[in-house]
Amino acid sequence: MRVFLQTVVIVLAAGLLVAGWDFARFVARADRAVTPDPPLGAEAVVALTGAADLRIIAAIQLADSLDLPLLISGVNVDTTPADIARISQVDLDKIECCVTLGKAAATTEGNGEEVADWASRNGYSRIIVVTSEYHMERALFEMQHAMPKGQFVSYAVSTTRVRPADWYKDVATARVLVEEWLKFRLAGIRNVAKAA
Repeated sequence: MRVFLQTVVIVLAAGLLVAGWDFARFVARADRAVTPDPPLGAEAVVALTGAADLRIIAAIQLADSLDLPLLISGVNVDTTPADIARISQVDLDKIECCVTLGKAAATTEGNGEEVADWASRNGYSRIIVVTSEYHMERALFEMQHAMPKGQFVSYAVSTTRVRPADWYKDVATARVLVEEWLKFRLAGIRNVAKAA
């Protein structure tokens, strides 16, 4: 019995070490994800909604500066173009002419499907993805899964209260990063299970 308990403790300790190492790598990637300069050579921009309006604002500014069409994926069903214009502080005409509000997605996996459908209908294959720095890795994973031939360029915006590398200084940031890391790993497991 003692040998069994020692084995269990060793396995658990090893599992915690591997998980800690994997989380640290995830945080480092999120910390480096913020994109200072607009990517060039794309055909469209997509923004994934979330807790921070900064994603939408950054995407509208980016699409406008590059003169590209924009899809905002995962918009609440009650949201109107006027709401988006108010959030982004731009003229309603600009939203109505050049921005598509995608209301079908409720998850990041759903975002991937919504983006793939929109891109297919409009003939886009090289797309800039705008989302939070901590969310970018899973977003790109889901986009690529839904649209294997697509080329996705990240444009990450900083939305955490402190830099991801300083997660241990802020409880809210730590919680967001741990939850996102778990979701990212579960997405990978889910897609492996689907392929099997």
